[in-house]
Amino acid sequence: MIENLKEISKDTLLQEVQKFADAKARFVTTVCSDLGDKLEVTYYFNYSPGVDMVALRMFVGKDEEVPSISGIYLTAVLSENEMFEQYGLKVKDMAIDFGGLMLLGKDSPVKPMVKDNAAGGKGGE
Repeated sequence: MIENLKEISKDTLLQEVQKFADAKARFVTTVCSDLGDKLEVTYYFNYSPGVDMVALRMFVGKDEEVPSISGIYLTAVLSENEMFEQYGLKVKDMAIDFGGLMLLGKDSPVKPMVKDNAAGGKGGE
């Protein structure tokens, strides 16, 4: 269990992320997990090296679109593009959109980490 975890919604994501930016927190990474009928997306931040991380977590439907935080933290474009390619998470208004070709090639499996969509039905399992 993450001690410093706050549950949010896609509607409050940008407002919550802006609070971290205003406090000069570092964006660390984003983690996405396929929960079957929805995706769990967790954003990690910290204020200085050696300090515990703080996380924002939201659950979204697989067909929902979430706002990009790359307008606040440009480095988020890497994890946002990865979540799109690996899980199919639709991210709106990314500062840099690699069009599904940042990690995957044109002949790569589509959304390889989605459990019910991977080659052989075993992706992400």
